[in-house]
Amino acid sequence: MKSYLSVKAWMAVLMLCSYLALQAQVYEEEKPHWYFGMTGGYRFGSASVSNLDETIFPAPEGRNSGLFSIFAQYEWGRERQFAVRPELAFLTRGLRFEGIGKEFVSNDVRYSLKSKYVDIRVPIIYNIGKYSWNWRPYIYVAPIVGFSTAGRISLTSSQDNGYYEGYAMDLTDANMASTYFAAAVGAGLKYGLDINGSKCYLGIEADYEFGLTNTYSKKERDGEVIINSGLLYPAYNITGSRKFKGFELRASLSVPFSIFKKKQKPAPAPIVAAPVEPEPEPVVEVEEKPCYTLDEILSLISLGERVEGKTICAIDIIHFDFGKSSIKPSSYDYLNKIASLIIRTNVNMEIKGHTDNVGTPEFNMNLSKQRAEAVYDYLVGHGVSKSRLSYSYYGMTRPLGDNDTEEGRTMNRRVEFEIK
Repeated sequence: MKSYLSVKAWMAVLMLCSYLALQAQVYEEEKPHWYFGMTGGYRFGSASVSNLDETIFPAPEGRNSGLFSIFAQYEWGRERQFAVRPELAFLTRGLRFEGIGKEFVSNDVRYSLKSKYVDIRVPIIYNIGKYSWNWRPYIYVAPIVGFSTAGRISLTSSQDNGYYEGYAMDLTDANMASTYFAAAVGAGLKYGLDINGSKCYLGIEADYEFGLTNTYSKKERDGEVIINSGLLYPAYNITGSRKFKGFELRASLSVPFSIFKKKQKPAPAPIVAAPVEPEPEPVVEVEEKPCYTLDEILSLISLGERVEGKTICAIDIIHFDFGKSSIKPSSYDYLNKIASLIIRTNVNMEIKGHTDNVGTPEFNMNLSKQRAEAVYDYLVGHGVSKSRLSYSYYGMTRPLGDNDTEEGRTMNRRVEFEIK
């Protein structure tokens, strides 16, 4: 029964991993949703056993263990604040009694239980803060299903002649419930790293896991366990419960699936067959202007022209709340095209903030800074590397139009993108 459940658990994990890998191959969004990774750490175990005769049995001691897991993680939300992380964990749970019956016998009687577990855990995570933050804290809760796979139990008694008697044997389903249910609550802190243009995370987390179910096997509770030792009755019937608990401390590494994707190259220009009597193509005269639209820049790139040193002026396209730096949703589509241009062509850009003359010079200078910084944060949050961006601000000092007219003020309330 136990091995059958273990096989089912492995099959479920393999199916989950296959599904996640398939989703990663077809997903094309720049801000990653899918991650895979691993954790490693240590578990400080404890245990509770009910219905013990305290005159015979001392308090149980928990068993500590190393802890390793592999996982896949899916994040969603505008700032990727929600996540679910199915994982497969490997660890040991158990307990020991030192000095059983020491008030009645002179010899030292010890009992030891060590069971290896494979856990299926599903932490449900809330990421605190913004996606663009390098340091990001998070909290989580996790249901746990564990499967006892192997281990040993032993009972020994020291003798006056220096020898021990007792027994030691491998765990079977007669000594341990094959399935274990638990829950965990925890918190962590992760740090974002830019690797090959993708955001990876190193983290540390701590949680407290508490068992929800009794780990005594059905055979132990029904009195069917047979022990060939003079230290215990051949068969016994256990009442009460035995539950495990533990504090866990782990380090983690998570990597987006997109790190393995090849960066898409611009599609080559289509080859057009020459006419029977070819005519010379007209020469495109590129007029240098102080300001270009995004469509004009994209057109120049398609013609193979260099665009370094040119400036894109977003006039009446990127909108903010009046007197504030909050970007309105109507501007997202345009900013997404800017982000795609930077990522696809590997150019660098300087974001320049400008205002009209409504308000004091100090107010407008500070407002232009905040708006340029807001655009910078938006682009970084949508996959643009910080190494390719910078920003500056000029307030009302560099108008394009006449501030005495509404049309002129509209031209002056702008964000520019200078291509480096």
